[in-house]
Amino acid sequence: MVVAIHGGFLSKFSQLGDFLTTNGLFRIAVPIFFIINGYYFISVNNIDKLKKWFYRVFLLYLFWMVFYSYEWFDIQPFSLASVIKNIIQFIIGYLHLWYLSGMIGAGILTFIFRNKVKLGLILSVTLFILGVSIQYLGNYHVFSIPILDKLANYAFIHRNFLFIGFPFFYIGFVIRKNGLFAGLSLPILIYASILGGGLLLGESWYNYSNPQNDGGFDNYLSLALICPAIFLLVVNPKLTIESNYSNLTLISTSIYLIHPFWFIVLRKFGVFDNIIVTLLCFTLSLLSSYLLIKLYNMKVRNKKIFKFIL
Repeated sequence: MVVAIHGGFLSKFSQLGDFLTTNGLFRIAVPIFFIINGYYFISVNNIDKLKKWFYRVFLLYLFWMVFYSYEWFDIQPFSLASVIKNIIQFIIGYLHLWYLSGMIGAGILTFIFRNKVKLGLILSVTLFILGVSIQYLGNYHVFSIPILDKLANYAFIHRNFLFIGFPFFYIGFVIRKNGLFAGLSLPILIYASILGGGLLLGESWYNYSNPQNDGGFDNYLSLALICPAIFLLVVNPKLTIESNYSNLTLISTSIYLIHPFWFIVLRKFGVFDNIIVTLLCFTLSLLSSYLLIKLYNMKVRNKKIFKFIL
């Protein structure tokens, strides 16, 4: 889904189809990733484990930021402004790597509110709604003050650990810790997923067809329904199929992290057809995932020496 979002594979045939997918249905990918991260955050129950978790995620983030530094690091001309720009970019994260910086912030907040579930849920819902509001206010240019309008249209203002990361990360954590929504039956989860998908398509169609909107979307209100519903369906014991989830996780993580590299390479070689670029990028990313996983699992004296890459 993330590869398709960045590839815009339907734009050649249908602007509506492209918007409803890349700026619609496929936007469930990152929130669901955050829910999964939060679900498995349950083991981080003391400060030492938090430090260990933080160190691991930060090294992962640092490695990939360095890997893509040729795309974002500004060295000419050297000035205070360029230094500040680089620092801000490092904090925000290059392109797709905002997800990793967002995970760090979301994990720290979740740890703070791990035993204050009611307050944490109120905060996560409030922040999510605030993020959606900022996106709509920006895309529809509601602010008459230029600086406010400009700020609201910067992606990192509404697409960050506060407004997307923490709300979904915390929901995943509470699903695991407190059995949130555990009483929902399989039919209800299916209906909720279908309803959520319909609402997401409707919300994205509204934004596509409204001439006052002039940008893409990350923060959809309907994500609050469809993403938890789909996740709960996947982990539902009545539907879960025996599989090697650790390998699936490593493959999906590898594809997510490496795919922009192949977009850059393909376009430098003059491949611009969106469908061809998307298919080639996915194929090359999938092949690259094999190498990345091999490196990740490589051991010297029974210790993984490249565990910071995935």
